[in-house]
Parts: sequence; C-alpha cells; structure tokens
Amino acid sequence: MIQSHFGITHAPFTHDEQPLLEGQKEILENLRVHSHQRGFCVVAGSPGTGKTVLRKAFAQSGDRRVCPHITRTMHTYSNTLRILCASLAIEYEGSALKCEKQVIEQAHALHRQGKAIALTIDDAHLMPPQHLRKLRLLLEDTPGNYGIVLFAQTELLATLALAVNEDLRSRISYSALLRPLTPEDIEAFILREFDRSGLAHSRLDTAALHLIATSASGILRHGVHLTTASLIQAVRTQSTTITTAHVNTALMQPHWREHEYWITPEDDA
Repeated sequence: MIQSHFGITHAPFTHDEQPLLEGQKEILENLRVHSHQRGFCVVAGSPGTGKTVLRKAFAQSGDRRVCPHITRTMHTYSNTLRILCASLAIEYEGSALKCEKQVIEQAHALHRQGKAIALTIDDAHLMPPQHLRKLRLLLEDTPGNYGIVLFAQTELLATLALAVNEDLRSRISYSALLRPLTPEDIEAFILREFDRSGLAHSRLDTAALHLIATSASGILRHGVHLTTASLIQAVRTQSTTITTAHVNTALMQPHWREHEYWITPEDDA
C-alpha cells in the first residue's frame, strides 16, 4: 500500500539489514573483541532501543566466529540446549548429557578449524541465573576462547549485582547500556530510512518529523511505528506529504495516550 502510493519498491524500515547508529557501531567493535575473552558480555537497554539490530549485526560480523542464537525458548535449559544443538548442526537426542557431550565435541572440531563460539541470547533477563551457570560450565569445557553475549533489559544488571550472582558478574568482560536516543538521532534515522527507500525528504513535513521524534520519547521502535502509522494515514487521505495532521491522527490511538483510555468499572457497565 505504501509502496504503490509513493511509487517506491521498499517501504521505510522494511529492509532486512538495518545500518547501525554511531553509538551502536562502537558497541559492536567492543563486542567483537571481548566475545573472545571466555566470559559474558552484556548489552542492556529498554525495549525498542536497538538491541535486536545490534545482535544481528554482531552475528553477521564474521571474525571467524560461529554465533548460535538463543531465542523462542522461554529460557528453560532443555530448550536452550536444543536450540544450541540445532545451531551447531547437532541432532538433539532428548538426553541433555549426550547433547552436552556433542556440543563439546563440536566445539573441539570448530577450534581445529580456527573458529570460536560466540553464543548470543535475546531477552536474557528472562533466563534464570542457574541456567546461565549451566551454559557457562558447559562452554568452560570447550577449547580456545568462547563468549556468551547477553542482550537484555536493564533489570538483568540489577539481577547480576546481587551478591548471590557474584560468580556470574565477575565473569563479565564487557557491558554496554543502550540509552534512549535524542530527537535529533531519531530524525536522522528516519530520514536515512527514507533515503534507502528512495523516498524524498519533502514527503515528510519538517514539523511532522519533529513531532514524531519528540513523541518517540527516545525509543527508536516508537519512532519507526509512528512514522509507519503516519505513512498509512497519508495513503488513506491520498496525500503525497505527511503532515502533523497525519501524525496526530496516529497519536490518537489508545496505546499512544498512556492511561487516558483505561476502562473504568463505570465505562464497562
């Protein structure tokens, strides 16, 4: 719908690969070094601040690493081990002990090829600390260097700061905090995506761009969704330029209005 209306082949924000922001590039370079230090790396941030984009960039950065990725698991150890085996082309036989042995054997084979394992875990704040310990102990039996890179919300930092988890915190070789972006950063990101899609900057009124950037509250994902919603509103009104009217229409949706639309018992009646 957006593509046909504006005469482009890709709508903004739909490209498979998303370029990193300047701050993310620095974090990526540090991850590439520290993920070889036999321990944990932690990248923490609020939802929508760019952790997934950074994780994908890390997995694609090469550097003679194999990067199994743990997600979709509810973070039980058995499901984590199952996905780890699949990532390393190991058939999961239902026995954790057998699969752990096969993971170690595969790690030895990769080491002989000059490769190391860099295990990445999404939403690591949901993984119980005891499961992180099991993964660390499993990889301790592998040769060469390995890394476990945790992408998580900031509550993981508080969990690791507890005295009972000092054994995990002491093995962190690098950590980074993805902070909310400035409105200027979000504006630059949106315009860059317009460039990649072949959409002229003039298609987005300057005032509308400012409104999107300030309404995003520093969260990149908010900026993406609000821009997309505004594009859809422009299509609906058959407009070739996104204005503040389109943005404000999108902002009228209940999820942008905080607690204004919570249903009270009187409303429900």
